[in-house]
Amino acid sequence: MTRWITTSRDPAWAALFTGYTRSAYRLEGQQTYNSPSEQEDFARFLAGEPIDLSFEWMRPKITAQIAAGRTQTTVRVVVEPQTDYTRFEMAMYPEFVAMGEDIRIISVEEGEWPEGIPRHDYWLFDDRDVWRMHYREDYSFAGAELLEGEAVIAEYLQWRDTAIERSVPLNDYLAGRRG
Repeated sequence: MTRWITTSRDPAWAALFTGYTRSAYRLEGQQTYNSPSEQEDFARFLAGEPIDLSFEWMRPKITAQIAAGRTQTTVRVVVEPQTDYTRFEMAMYPEFVAMGEDIRIISVEEGEWPEGIPRHDYWLFDDRDVWRMHYREDYSFAGAELLEGEAVIAEYLQWRDTAIERSVPLNDYLAGRRG
């Protein structure tokens, strides 16, 4: 039986981010997201106004996981030229790196996609729990689906390893874009 979480406010969803014991990994490939919690900051960003990048509500959760020896890694596929939303994320990502998250980038030109990497987002917790992310046409979160089976997990682990191998650390990517 397939297990779904249909809202990011579901306590079961929040528990995934505090319940892992070794590693949390995310492949992020969608170029635009529509999250109600970000709409105000995103509008400010687009208007060239300052946004709050402190993430003080999140800092204790991430730093506690890192202090406990757990890793949190995101590989972000960035299609160039960047969408407005991707530029918004790039403004926020350094704060997450400062908290201890390993954010890595795979940059591709428009119309391309990195070989061996799926075109959908997912989370992988402790190398065993795969949650495929689903989004609506308006880029809003539609739900996360727990995928099961040894072959499925092996495929997602391979995708993770390929993505990490082909990616560069966020700071290297940002330094290259500035130069």
